Amino acid sequence: MMLEMAGDGAGRGKLLTFTRAATNELKEKVAGHPEALESPSTIHSFAVSTILANPQASSLPEPLRIADDWEWDGLICTHLKDLVGCGAKSIKRARAEMASNWESLERTIDPDLPEEIRNRFAGFWERHRFVFGYSLLAELPFRLLQALEDHPDLRLGDWEVMVVDEYQDLNLCDISVLKQISNRGRCLVAVGDDDQSIYSFRRAHPRGIQQFVEDDYPGAADYTLSISHRCGSKILNWALHVIEGLPGRSVRPPLTPASHCPPGEARYLRFKSGVAEAQGVARLVEWLMRSKGIAPEDIAVLFRTNHNNAWSTPLQQELRKLEIPVINPDEVAQMLSESPNRRLLAVARLLVDRDDSLAWWTILELTSGVGPKVRDHFYDRAMSTSATFAAKLLSEYADVFPDLRPASRDKVLSAIRPVLDLIGTIDISGADLGESGWGTWLAERAGDFGGCEDRFHDLLVDLDEEVDRSEGLGRFLSQIQSVGKDLRTGRAAQAVRLMTMASSKGLTVRAAIVVGVEQGIIPYPDSNPAEERRLLYVAMTRSTDFLYLTWAGTRTGPTARTGTEKVATGRNRSPLLTHSQVRPESADDYLSSIGA
Repeated sequence: MMLEMAGDGAGRGKLLTFTRAATNELKEKVAGHPEALESPSTIHSFAVSTILANPQASSLPEPLRIADDWEWDGLICTHLKDLVGCGAKSIKRARAEMASNWESLERTIDPDLPEEIRNRFAGFWERHRFVFGYSLLAELPFRLLQALEDHPDLRLGDWEVMVVDEYQDLNLCDISVLKQISNRGRCLVAVGDDDQSIYSFRRAHPRGIQQFVEDDYPGAADYTLSISHRCGSKILNWALHVIEGLPGRSVRPPLTPASHCPPGEARYLRFKSGVAEAQGVARLVEWLMRSKGIAPEDIAVLFRTNHNNAWSTPLQQELRKLEIPVINPDEVAQMLSESPNRRLLAVARLLVDRDDSLAWWTILELTSGVGPKVRDHFYDRAMSTSATFAAKLLSEYADVFPDLRPASRDKVLSAIRPVLDLIGTIDISGADLGESGWGTWLAERAGDFGGCEDRFHDLLVDLDEEVDRSEGLGRFLSQIQSVGKDLRTGRAAQAVRLMTMASSKGLTVRAAIVVGVEQGIIPYPDSNPAEERRLLYVAMTRSTDFLYLTWAGTRTGPTARTGTEKVATGRNRSPLLTHSQVRPESADDYLSSIGA
């Protein structure tokens, strides 16, 4: 790990990192020093706050409105595929290619995306996003970079030192943003570990931190850190075998555990089947809680991927059989896809901005009997008059939709009229939040807005502990998806966490169980071999006391189709662990020996 500095000056600091898991860990560590450091945030959150503080400095639709995952999948993607004349997969490929261009600052071509689809998508998307007034999360650092390049006087905030953790996770766009900030006289401190660079999907590369001193900031101070304050010696030795086997890795001082780190325990357990693996993991978790006194939130179960909940579902079922509290990693996404919850969010959005086109589109989408033809009616008219979807919808509402068919007209009127009546009676500028925040305020009024699920009601209230009420209702709504996921997978949930290996980045727990560490899954087929090795290293170094790697002799069901598909046939240990001190042992024998 290296800590590197560029620029001069000292003073109040701004702390950034890439993942929200890392941000939450840092919040706990710096909470006692508010006079020196602002509350940590992600790169994307910093981009949002800076763009909001500098209206009209970016080329984004204003007011800034970021589409969440449901709005992209359920509304935008569905409409764009009809406009472009292709399938949803092609639209998602085109979006990914566009995001890659933002991230790498160069033209990236997806060879599997037909040129005519690419061209049509580019034309339709730019017009579509202005009609509906949305932006995408992935483009925010790119738009911030443009604003920094175009506006030398851009307001950045009252701080002098920017500390960037997990620097190895930044792509060229992120790094260029920091360069612009450094050029404005702000001091830059970069902390990172190129052994943990695992985000090539967003164009991050280990060379981002490797070239910091030599190329990006010549003469900057360079401090090589060689002490691990997290992992016990056995866990660290196993992990070092994995990462030191990386071809081309630069020679560096060996990483050694700090004196306060326990020796730790590491095991590589072979189960007879995937079913036995899920059952055995649940027994192992129960033993860790009962015999070792480890709290459930200090235990994480990690898997390489989780398409269609193939890994989380059987693990969750087995843990719940033993009455062990466990977090469903997709719980928040499920909540945000439920109709009553979506309607509540749409109405809340309209309280913030009566002309929120995505919110009105959501209201129509959730109205029975209102189909795509009604959406297209307002979209086409908005396009022809250079208006927004909301502006055209509301202007025609004033005339009682003279050009809609009677049946459609009645449906649309019945959907819009009560919403307009409701938002007309509420002034959020004078809202009395009492001692709570916007989540509690919204939850208490959910019945007036049409109601919501009980679990969503609870989530809204819980969010008040994390979201600054002074930022307003609009900012609160934009953070429900990301912060809500943090709450439902964080320590405060007081439950065992199920998560992908990549999403565990920045996490520290007492016990980590990494499942499916076998040939055909880890490393994942057709993936970058070097990054797969770094990914396993990251997963193995999450725990302080206990590390368990597991694999199955055979698999059936969904997990058998992960990676290299092998159903009910023999499997082997991961090739990343073949030539090492890491030796598999019978899971049954081990669990019996510890009384699990």
